[in-house]
Amino acid sequence: MTTTNKVVTITLNPALDLTGSLETLNKGSVSLVNQGSLHAAGKGVNVAKVLSDLGAEVTVTGFLGSDNQELFCQLFAEMGAQDKFVRVAGSTRINVKLVEQSGDVSDINFPGVEVDAEAIAAFEQTLNELMAEHDYFVFAGSLPRGITPEQCAAWIAHLQQNGKRVLFDSSRDALTKGLDSKPWLIKPNDEELSQFVGRHLTTQAQCLEAASHFLTRALPTSWFRWAPRVCCG
Repeated sequence: MTTTNKVVTITLNPALDLTGSLETLNKGSVSLVNQGSLHAAGKGVNVAKVLSDLGAEVTVTGFLGSDNQELFCQLFAEMGAQDKFVRVAGSTRINVKLVEQSGDVSDINFPGVEVDAEAIAAFEQTLNELMAEHDYFVFAGSLPRGITPEQCAAWIAHLQQNGKRVLFDSSRDALTKGLDSKPWLIKPNDEELSQFVGRHLTTQAQCLEAASHFLTRALPTSWFRWAPRVCCG
């Protein structure tokens, strides 16, 4: 039996976030970090944490490097989340975020682990098993090497065709292809809308126009949530 407070979050390309605070980033030279932290992250992992804090019963899955999984395992245990991640050879990527005193933030995102056919088969089996007791699935984040946008879209379509509600949050080709599978809910921000229409959006009117164009790719009955950041103030 399924329940509405049971959610599966899918993070295909998780990351360890290394965040450093500094006065000024000296490009091409040495920069001194005043304070730093390293924690398990990735869009889907972050969503799982919020849902867990709100009282949901969360299951987490995706692909996780076996060489540096400790911080993820610790976080999942603290959250009380059911860990269904498929372990793959190698290390989960580390993304670097440098926060300057001025408020400027520089993100340096590394490629994810390499996912092979065996890991893909294990993930698909896990997905099918989780469908038996879950109605809501959240796909969030970018794709690792070895996973194509078409493959991600096929997983979304498979869940939708089996009566599941898929909440989808991604970018670039993964977002474009994923829309063809008609997810139940989509959440682009202004940067992702800019990528979708192929031009930089700087005003609220431009963002709204792009959002309307974006909606033509989604089901008429789909929920659409747009998270404006810079261009709408």
